[in-house]
Amino acid sequence: MNTPSDEARRQLAQTAGRKDAARRTGAVAAMVAGLLLGSLTVMVIDYSLLLPIGFRVLAWLGLLLGLALGLRQWLRLRRQSTPLKEAALDLEATRPELGCEVSTAAEYLSGVRTPTGAYESELASALSQRAAQVAHSEEVPYLRRLGLPGLLFGGSVLAALVGFLIVAPQSGTALLRTLAPWSEARFTQLVVEPAGGEFPVGHRLTLTHRLSGRIPPSVDYLWRSEGDTGWERQSVPVLSNAVAFQTLTVTTSGTFRIRAGDTLSPTYSLVAYVPPEVARLSIRLLSPTYSGLPELRQSSPPITALRGSRALFEVTGNVALGQAELRLTNGTVVALKAAESNLWRGEFIVSADSEYSILITDTRGRPSLANATRHPIRALPDLPPKVDITEPGEDIRADPDEIIPLKVAASDDFGLDSITLVYHVLGGPEQRLEVRDRNLKDGQTLGAVVLRLGSLGLKPYDVVSYYAEARDNNTLDGPGIGRSPTYFIELTDRSGPAPSKRQGQPQQRLNLIAIQKGLLAETTATRTNAPAKTFQDLSQRQREAREFTARYQQKLESMNAPKSAQFALDEALEGMDDAARALERQAPQGALPSEEKALAALYRAIKAMPQLKNLPTEPELSDKPPEESPPEPQPPQVVLEGIDKKPQKPANAAELEKALAEALALAKAQSELARLVEGSNPAKAQKPTPGEKPGQKGPEGKAGSPDKNSPPSETGKPGKPGKSQPSPASPPSPGEKPGNPGGEPGGPGKPEDRAMAERQKRLQDQARKLAEKIARMKSPEAREALAASKRMEAAAQQMAQAAEALGDGRSESAETSSSVAAAGVQSAADLLERALRQGPERTDVSAEQAPRQFEEQISEYFRRLTRAQ
Repeated sequence: MNTPSDEARRQLAQTAGRKDAARRTGAVAAMVAGLLLGSLTVMVIDYSLLLPIGFRVLAWLGLLLGLALGLRQWLRLRRQSTPLKEAALDLEATRPELGCEVSTAAEYLSGVRTPTGAYESELASALSQRAAQVAHSEEVPYLRRLGLPGLLFGGSVLAALVGFLIVAPQSGTALLRTLAPWSEARFTQLVVEPAGGEFPVGHRLTLTHRLSGRIPPSVDYLWRSEGDTGWERQSVPVLSNAVAFQTLTVTTSGTFRIRAGDTLSPTYSLVAYVPPEVARLSIRLLSPTYSGLPELRQSSPPITALRGSRALFEVTGNVALGQAELRLTNGTVVALKAAESNLWRGEFIVSADSEYSILITDTRGRPSLANATRHPIRALPDLPPKVDITEPGEDIRADPDEIIPLKVAASDDFGLDSITLVYHVLGGPEQRLEVRDRNLKDGQTLGAVVLRLGSLGLKPYDVVSYYAEARDNNTLDGPGIGRSPTYFIELTDRSGPAPSKRQGQPQQRLNLIAIQKGLLAETTATRTNAPAKTFQDLSQRQREAREFTARYQQKLESMNAPKSAQFALDEALEGMDDAARALERQAPQGALPSEEKALAALYRAIKAMPQLKNLPTEPELSDKPPEESPPEPQPPQVVLEGIDKKPQKPANAAELEKALAEALALAKAQSELARLVEGSNPAKAQKPTPGEKPGQKGPEGKAGSPDKNSPPSETGKPGKPGKSQPSPASPPSPGEKPGNPGGEPGGPGKPEDRAMAERQKRLQDQARKLAEKIARMKSPEAREALAASKRMEAAAQQMAQAAEALGDGRSESAETSSSVAAAGVQSAADLLERALRQGPERTDVSAEQAPRQFEEQISEYFRRLTRAQ
């Protein structure tokens, strides 16, 4: 059973224990607050001043000492306990009315005072009971008095530390540097690129410094050359993107490092070396043996050589080389082999245009700075020979037993092997005749050969096709073969029309014979790898020729013409169809037999009906009066006039007739103006027109115009037209520049030229208005009207050029443009007349009659207009 003394002792001991706990709590809070405050102070100072590691270590030692002292104080407080009397006095201080009752009882309970008598014992017991009651009912606020100040102080310091860590960037780095001053934590992070390495002397090296964290305004570049002890310092500004660039020229080896803020990079090594280069280059070019070209030597890398040449390389480096090779852009790699004295050799064949690089490395595998340089390789092709038959150089007529002398001219860049005449009767086997009579003159090989027609067993109206073929000495990828244009020898009646002319040969009207000859000649010259457009054009032209032939066939049937002529045209149509299909398949060799078959059939039709002449694509009206022509059958000269005729007139015949009248009037006016311009050209008095012999004028001087009194030709056959020689070129007049035909001054024109220019402008306005008027016509004949409008508009453009040339005094240009404009207006009038007849004739106007001096320009002009339709 507990006595009052025991209860009082227990209650006072509990009060003393609470005081001890509060005192220790305050001490720990004060110690922690002190450590936090010290750490925060060091962090702030380091964050601002970037303390060196020595100061940070001293601060860390100070914090460690403070922690030790705090722990010592806490242990001392833990070993000491509060006396009972001290606890009693704290209770009496809380309740002053108690006086000294509790403290006196504590003295009796702790043995400081001992009761001596019975009364004092009773008094001590009563005081103990009173002390127990007070200690049980009263609680002294020790925690508020002793622990709360330390806790509040520690909490404030902790809040400041947390606020610093949250607000200040890289505050964690500051905390780490404070708690572990020996760590590598830095406020500034630095990455250096490249981090040293080997670089050739003279190389422009750019060091890139990438910064993060706290960005300083500049970084320091520290350099120490090999063998030096001191560092050279150079400040480099930091850009807004936190990057600093340091550019230097590599001259010597050494080490470097970078300081940025509190960061110092490791020491990097930079090794400078002499880069390998081609000190000497020798290239020998050995052309193919057949070319006969001498060996060439060069030291420059670009190569220009005949295809198939050997290129032998010798490369010497400025330092010891470990590897050398030639790399071509086509993927070929030629490894060079080492020889004596750092010399490397290799070779390749020049086969096509390309590029190459010389790749070299030194013994440590370091490449040359020039490895990426490409050098051109130009492979000159061995072009095929050029050959032509200069005499007669055109289609001719001959007798079946005639001997035809031929002259051939050929040339090649590296010499000819042979020249052969290839000939055959249409539909017959091909025969070859070598040209052995040859001589060299002015870089050309001239040859002569005779073609004996008697050996071919020819019959009337047979046709012989022939061309010259030249082969060169190319033994590498040849031989190269050149072919001349194909020419024809007709065995027709000499009293009929002259042999049909083709493009480039003067003629009056285009005809089916000429068309088919041209197609046969062009197909012979076309290779199988020609562009697809070439075959499309040939096929289209063959089908157009077939349309003309079909119209002849229909008309002959309606006239009840001889069956042999009709059968011949049927065979011609069949051959043309087969040829067109073969050309569409891009098979020229398959088209040639069919084209020859068609041409031979056309000649058989003429043989059956000599009245057909050469099958003109446009009617040739007879010069005889109508009463002299037999009434039946219908004259072949006008056989095409009745084709596609219809009795009715177009719906807008009145408009077409009015436009036709205006076009004819405009054509007449333009023709008169063209003659005036031609008469005003002073150059006409200085040089003859093409085709005239010097000092000869009039139709008597025209080449190829036979008459009954003409002398025998070269072959000795009477009546055979000779070949005129071109007139010599007139020397330029004083002050005339080359390329300025007619000696045009190019300055302001004379008054009469200006007057003609004004007249030409008025005609130009009329032509444009008429072109617009025709274009607005709406009728079934819109195709012809549209074509007439285009030709009228093109003629107006030629008039504008003529007017401009007259204003500038360029007589020759004015004469050409004016004549071409007159022909264009007349062509537009012809189209309008065709629309009125409602019988559209697909006439190729590329060979319309025109002034001979402008024959080439006008023919080309009409060909473009015909294709535009």
